Amino acid sequence: MDGQLQDEVPERTPTPQIWIRLHDQQELLGRLLRRWQAKDGMWFYEVSLTLWAHAIVHGKDTAEPADIIVSVPATHVAPVPEEAEAYKRVPVRRHPAAIARARTGRRPTTPPPPPPAGASTAGGGSGAGWPQVRGDGSDRWKITYPRHPYNATGPRRSVLHHASCFTAQGPADLTTDQALEALRWPGAQACEMCGADQLTAPPGGPGKAR
Repeated sequence: MDGQLQDEVPERTPTPQIWIRLHDQQELLGRLLRRWQAKDGMWFYEVSLTLWAHAIVHGKDTAEPADIIVSVPATHVAPVPEEAEAYKRVPVRRHPAAIARARTGRRPTTPPPPPPAGASTAGGGSGAGWPQVRGDGSDRWKITYPRHPYNATGPRRSVLHHASCFTAQGPADLTTDQALEALRWPGAQACEMCGADQLTAPPGGPGKAR
């Protein structure tokens, strides 16, 4: 069995809980199935929500729990702190065009969508950790370096995250000015989950960061 012991049970892909913000600002708790990146670089979270559905059981009308699967923009999800480790093992799929663009440092052909109304404030009664970028110069940032294939020809990718970002670990020791400079590096990207993609230079500065 390809080297696997017959009585060994394969590890199951985790489906951790995650907060989802709907278009009308309601918040629901769903299950994260995978993350995927579209051709233009935008990230989506594929989640499962359990709702009610009509069913006929033994000839009688009833309602039963039913799962539906939807793709939610990365700007409209927030972590459940207790699930932090499980998030790391959720499958990730990236569009080949997005990977190629990241390796060469080219910008997306379409701009990222504007942040949702109220995205920078904590939501409802859930206590969900929605992005908390203050934008007043007191923010701190950190950089992660995704795996770099040995045969890659472009610059090594780097991803800028806000200190509050739950998708990245490590110390957040960069100031906003240093973060802006880091975004000018070849192959640099900004995380959409924590609002780093909305980072702008201060008035009179060099302009909007990539």
